[in-house]
Amino acid sequence: MKEIFVPATITDLTVIDPNEIRNVELTLPQEHEFGGTVYPIIDEMRPGTAFLAKPFGARTGRQRRRMYTRSNSSIDAKGVLQTIINDTHAEKADTSVWWQTDDATAFQSAGVTVPVLFHVTPDGTALVPYENCSAIEDSNLRLEPDGEWPTMRFIGIALSTGITPFLAHIRYMKTLNFGRTEASAGVHYSLVVSVKNPRQLLAHEELKEMATAFPENFAYQPVLTREWPDDWSHGRGRIMNITELHNGAQKIDLDPLLEFLLDIQNEHVRICGNRDACRQLDEGLTQYGLRPRSFRAEAW
Repeated sequence: MKEIFVPATITDLTVIDPNEIRNVELTLPQEHEFGGTVYPIIDEMRPGTAFLAKPFGARTGRQRRRMYTRSNSSIDAKGVLQTIINDTHAEKADTSVWWQTDDATAFQSAGVTVPVLFHVTPDGTALVPYENCSAIEDSNLRLEPDGEWPTMRFIGIALSTGITPFLAHIRYMKTLNFGRTEASAGVHYSLVVSVKNPRQLLAHEELKEMATAFPENFAYQPVLTREWPDDWSHGRGRIMNITELHNGAQKIDLDPLLEFLLDIQNEHVRICGNRDACRQLDEGLTQYGLRPRSFRAEAW
């Protein structure tokens, strides 16, 4: 069957860190015509999943297929896809560069749309966004079913824009009162966020307020690695330190991270960041003789 791309309007391009990071928001139409049939748009994306869009590339000058992890929750904002995009500074970086440019801003001002991939529901009555994963695997951060996560204890470790799937998790959980009922205390979610400087602290005030409002369910530990204000009262420096050994192996120092995580063996650990960091955390836990209840990593 021919792929179905629905035109989404760029409704937000907030600059987080100039030329580095932007919050991007794409708003979907309520319906879309395909093959002579007008289908309603249904948005029930699971937290922790990604949608596929075709923005322009600054290097190639043409549309490119890219996956974007959603940062908001479909139950809070149906039809509004939010994500966080950073310039990767890779040699062949293309779309990540374009999103930071004035060209992207001009697209927004002119109402130029960005195609988003959809598919028809099994009963043939509606269109839903394509999601990068339909099942929980060690290599993705799709949130557990609603009958499971309220009984779990999570540690989320976000490196830079790796906070994106965790924002979707936490915002979804908050809307559902963190799974609290008369019979259950609900989920507990500790989030450690490591970024270079204060400008890159994404949703910082929102997360602080949430930690204050729900202390029994949510803990927030921001860490700045390169620069911080004099009155900064949270973590400073790298959360993992790597020593290269003569035999080519690495010694992973997790002491800075473990200062925040006192009971990691009874937690479900999730990390989102670059591939090396995800591997180093897994290896470091093994070196320390620490194995969490589960370990899942989304790497780029």
